[in-house]
Amino acid sequence: MRVPGRGVDPEGYYGVEEIDSVELERWITPYVGEGIDWRTTYVHVSEEEHERLPVLIVTVSPPNWGDPIFCIRKEIPPPPRGESDQAKDKDTIREAAIFVRRPGRTDRARAADIDRLGERLLRKHQTLDLGLTVQEGEVTPVLVPHDALEKVINAVRENLVSSLPHESTDKSRTVDQMMQTLASKTTTGKKPDPRGRDGYLKEVELYLEELREALPQTLPAVAALTAPFVMLRLHNHTHTHLKDVQVRLEMPEGVLALVPMNPEDRNTREPFLRGLLKAPRPYGPVSPLQYMGSLPPSLLPRSFTAVMPSVVPSRRDIEVEGTTVVFPAQDVRVGLYQDLVAFVAVTGHPLSGPLTVPWTATATNLDGTARGTVSLPIAPEQSLFALIAQVDGTEDEYQDED
Repeated sequence: MRVPGRGVDPEGYYGVEEIDSVELERWITPYVGEGIDWRTTYVHVSEEEHERLPVLIVTVSPPNWGDPIFCIRKEIPPPPRGESDQAKDKDTIREAAIFVRRPGRTDRARAADIDRLGERLLRKHQTLDLGLTVQEGEVTPVLVPHDALEKVINAVRENLVSSLPHESTDKSRTVDQMMQTLASKTTTGKKPDPRGRDGYLKEVELYLEELREALPQTLPAVAALTAPFVMLRLHNHTHTHLKDVQVRLEMPEGVLALVPMNPEDRNTREPFLRGLLKAPRPYGPVSPLQYMGSLPPSLLPRSFTAVMPSVVPSRRDIEVEGTTVVFPAQDVRVGLYQDLVAFVAVTGHPLSGPLTVPWTATATNLDGTARGTVSLPIAPEQSLFALIAQVDGTEDEYQDED
């Protein structure tokens, strides 16, 4: 009979004798053992001058971490040869011989191959055993109370209208004011404010409406500047030095994870509200150049966009994918821990009790996924305007009244 496995090679097709799979298994198993998962398939290949040559394909399943080192279980004598070519001892495959597959060929295992096979064996009982705890920080509820919002709007309104002259019904006083305005124009070259009192008040109210809409939208930016950091600690409970461990945190809907502003930047920023929206120019006389550029400002459409502090993430910051927080990968040594990069967690809604957040973690040098939950404490509720006051250095200006 033809030798199975000699059915095809780079030089051509030879075919083999088809043997029932049960017979093949009975014949081969004593040599390779029962731990290897393998199966056979016959395919038929057409060749010149031959039709439907049977070729045997043996499929071997790939090994898994923890698998033993598979070796030859029974000595295999050399194949029979012709009378003039006697079998040589070196062609005998001894019991316990180990083979490895290389590109295009099968070789006897070398020392480095044995090392790798031993590493595979040692991982048999290893699982990705990790723990995640809160080192510091809390989830901060940041609310936008309606009465506080209106207090801020009214305070800004009072500041803007403070430049308006008082209205008077006394004709003699009105004439006196006109004479003073004329004298100012003559001596300084400035002209009366082209917006007029009513035009200026319209501009102020339009600005206040834009401000009323823009302030609540600043919550993420203000929180990145003021809210406390959350720091998580990752513990390695395995007996392996873990490489490139990546943790993913699944935040609940409505809870934002933010890249925090560096403490140095927090102390060197311009006042927040000053850069948020461009307020109307205070009411008063203008120079000829200002006069030409102000016609007619109260009638022009205005569209404001809240200018938030920019936080540019680096490769060492968290990434947020929907509600998933992805931390940069870090190595964690055996039995030790590693602090993950800090982030800010805020919500615009009231929360009670600790927040249970699921997490997963993977490593590049160990199979499997570690899973668990971490309990994030909840900070006392804060007003957005109290945080803005911290940013602007005006601790009491936007506080709620008792």
